[in-house]
Amino acid sequence: MNLRVGQVFTNRDISRIFNVCAQRGIRYRGSLRTEIQHVVLITALQKTPEELIRNPYNDRKIGGKLLYTGEGRCGDQKMNRGNLVLKRQTEKSYPIYVFEKKSPGKYVFMGKYKVVLVRNEVQKGSHGEKRQVFVFELHKLESKLSEHETTV
Repeated sequence: MNLRVGQVFTNRDISRIFNVCAQRGIRYRGSLRTEIQHVVLITALQKTPEELIRNPYNDRKIGGKLLYTGEGRCGDQKMNRGNLVLKRQTEKSYPIYVFEKKSPGKYVFMGKYKVVLVRNEVQKGSHGEKRQVFVFELHKLESKLSEHETTV
């Protein structure tokens, strides 16, 4: 299937196309014990104050770079599950497909990315407490199909 940057999908579409769960911000096909086939990241770059309680992650986009906060809403984040999947992508090079949640049920494809750096940062959790989180710096990959198209 060809995906175009800016194309809109539902959560169900994403789950079906990539064969990943319909929950979480870091969704992956495969296993940490065997092999990861691909990753789907869901980011919300613009949030209301109410959304910040449920989704305290401080994701930001700067040019072709995405700063993505790892998973874990309360307390210091751990390097396991989805966070470990993203960290390992620097060595294994499996594809990462990024979608921005614009509104309930509306997800816009941002393109394919790769993790280039992982660092720690202090951010607030769901209860307003300061905590250590992982921030993954992802760079957008250029597609060979066209300027804005990629395949799954």
